[in-house]
Amino acid sequence: MRRLTVAVLAAVLAAAPAGAARAAEVLVEAESFAELGGWLVDAQFMDIMGSPYLLAHGLGKPVAPARTQVEFPDAGAYRLWVRTKDWVPPHHPGTFKVVIDGVPAGVFGNHGKGWLWQDGGTVQIKGKKATIELVDLTGFDGRCDALFFTTDARAAPPAQPNEQMASWRRKLLGLPETPPSAGQFDLVVVGGGIAGTAAAVTAARLGCTVALVHDRPMLGGNASQEIRVHTGGAGGKVVDEVNANYNAAAAADPHPTVKFDERREKVVAAEKNIQEFLNWHVFRVQAQNKRIAGVDAQHTITGQQKRFAATVFLDSTGDGSVAAWAGAEFRMGREGRDEFGEKTAPEKPDKMTLGTSITWGTRETDRETAFPAVPWAKEVSKDLAASSGDWTWEYGHYLDTIQDAEEIRDHLLRAVYGSWSTAKNEKDTAKFARSELAWVAHVGGKRESRRIIGDYILTENDIVQTRQFPDGVATGTWSIDLHYPKGYDFRTYAQFGKVKPYPIPFRCLYSKDIENLMLAGRNISETHVALGSTRVMNTGGQMGVAVGAAAYLCKKHATTPRGVYQKHLPELLAIVKGEGEYQETLKAKFGPVSVPGGSAKPPPGAAAPAPSGHKASVLDAATTRCSDQFSLVERPKEWDGLTCVTIARGSTSAPAPAFAFEADKPVTVYLAVHERGDFKLPAGWEKTDLRVRWQPGTGAPHTDAVYRRDFPAGKVEIPGHTGFDGRYFGIPNMAVVRGQGGTAVKVTVPAAP
Repeated sequence: MRRLTVAVLAAVLAAAPAGAARAAEVLVEAESFAELGGWLVDAQFMDIMGSPYLLAHGLGKPVAPARTQVEFPDAGAYRLWVRTKDWVPPHHPGTFKVVIDGVPAGVFGNHGKGWLWQDGGTVQIKGKKATIELVDLTGFDGRCDALFFTTDARAAPPAQPNEQMASWRRKLLGLPETPPSAGQFDLVVVGGGIAGTAAAVTAARLGCTVALVHDRPMLGGNASQEIRVHTGGAGGKVVDEVNANYNAAAAADPHPTVKFDERREKVVAAEKNIQEFLNWHVFRVQAQNKRIAGVDAQHTITGQQKRFAATVFLDSTGDGSVAAWAGAEFRMGREGRDEFGEKTAPEKPDKMTLGTSITWGTRETDRETAFPAVPWAKEVSKDLAASSGDWTWEYGHYLDTIQDAEEIRDHLLRAVYGSWSTAKNEKDTAKFARSELAWVAHVGGKRESRRIIGDYILTENDIVQTRQFPDGVATGTWSIDLHYPKGYDFRTYAQFGKVKPYPIPFRCLYSKDIENLMLAGRNISETHVALGSTRVMNTGGQMGVAVGAAAYLCKKHATTPRGVYQKHLPELLAIVKGEGEYQETLKAKFGPVSVPGGSAKPPPGAAAPAPSGHKASVLDAATTRCSDQFSLVERPKEWDGLTCVTIARGSTSAPAPAFAFEADKPVTVYLAVHERGDFKLPAGWEKTDLRVRWQPGTGAPHTDAVYRRDFPAGKVEIPGHTGFDGRYFGIPNMAVVRGQGGTAVKVTVPAAP
């Protein structure tokens, strides 16, 4: 059986007098339908609205119906209640029908505001088994949580998503109030992103028994195929295995994350000490006397519940949920400038956080396509026309990124649908006549929420001053990358603060209040400004390695994470650095994943190989960036007909190398540069007002600045990119050559090795 529970019957009517007939009640959880059709299980808001639900995420095209068979105690008349949400009242874009044995029972998702039980009136059940279908009517994110049938016409289900509703659901579904044990472990990891997965693998290789509990169907968190954020920061032991070299191939293949998710799963499956629990959401913590005894989790499809016990726990949820429920101190928002003397902090503390993003893109088809008018979405998108979106599509800075998470995601969906409708139906009808939405994430990529307080709070000054700590167990390399709204309320710009590699102390990786709780990822002990650098996933993976090693030392020495810092720090550092008896302990078991267009990572200390694929061609509509890897979206018209020299992306594990070519006459060279990572051109290059826009696969367009320089006849040398982000963008890479005085020029490029 694919699902454990579809519906469980209960004959309950607490207030019924003696001898009265008891009501028959049937609860059908939508996520447990036997056939989902095109509906998706959305579990990301369980802690807010009370349950996973089904989402009809059809990108404007109705999805295939969800279908299941339900057993009833008797045929007859039942009152139907459907828990649903009109997510843009009063426009109700996400409507659907409930169909029972082929008979429509009404349209839902078109009533009220927020999550509620919509009254479906009386329905007739013809026999003891009935087939129920959810039929999407719009393709615009209709949602259904549950269906409740009762023979008591006066009964109504609990309205609020609180403990009363949770207990009511457990009773109807036949679940015990105390979940059965999932076992006793050395370490329970809650959250299977890069940080949590790295921690689980590290602890397992050191001999710990590990439960890896993750509420999505695949590991990877923001790096997974559901969200598709690139994994910034430096990697290292274990991290490179669970990261699966994402950056090397992300631009070459529109969907590389599928292979990376599969590879990450293989890495975990190879560790016999790990028990993996995918689609399990932790919803409650059993804590007493500053220790966690266990966490309770629910399967997001079957509804089954389990209790996980351990000596040590890791909160790598991002939101810091386990820590907060256990009573740990945490912060949300920005510190004031005076508290830590951070120059980038605001003058006064406030509640602003980094926002949440969803990425999206379109594709061209071989036929004319249609997209409906969406005035309810254009209320958000305004006059913006767009065909894709990247991390700059971000919202929620002034909301609560936990409590308002669904509202934030939905606001971004409206921005996407509205801006695409404007582009396709109004501003660029000919250009997009054959185009359609290819991908719109329904899971938000969240940057910030709770930051749990440890024995040390990392600050901006620690980072920019490269302050050395005796317990430095991870190395941050990403710039202090803070985002602020600009223009439309769902668009942002980034403010980058330069950094040099800096240590992250182990004291930031455990709670000061809960003695057996560690932290990894974006919920560690730090200020808002410091989070701007540490939050990227490879850096979080390094934290995971450190806390995985600490879990082993907690077991070995019967101590706590704080005890590891106080008494066993040299041993922790030896494991993290691979020194002494631990030289081979964390040795990689898996090499780079093979994805077309990707680059294998060279061994430590090796020079980056010179990229092949130099190419010289006449600049026209077919010209691509990085030797056929990226399409040009916009370019200066005055470049038409000029010679363009491009170079392959090269290794994304090393700065972009320089390259050269020959010109037979004096030339002016225009160089397109993606200016991230503190890139500096040598003297002699002059910045222009020109711009180039290019697109990686179906992803969002990026913009290059353009520089120019005159060269005499002979060798033209293009500088490399030694800044940090040169490793990811492989830039500069495209030079446009104009003969001085308008003369024709011959360009010769090196032969590929």
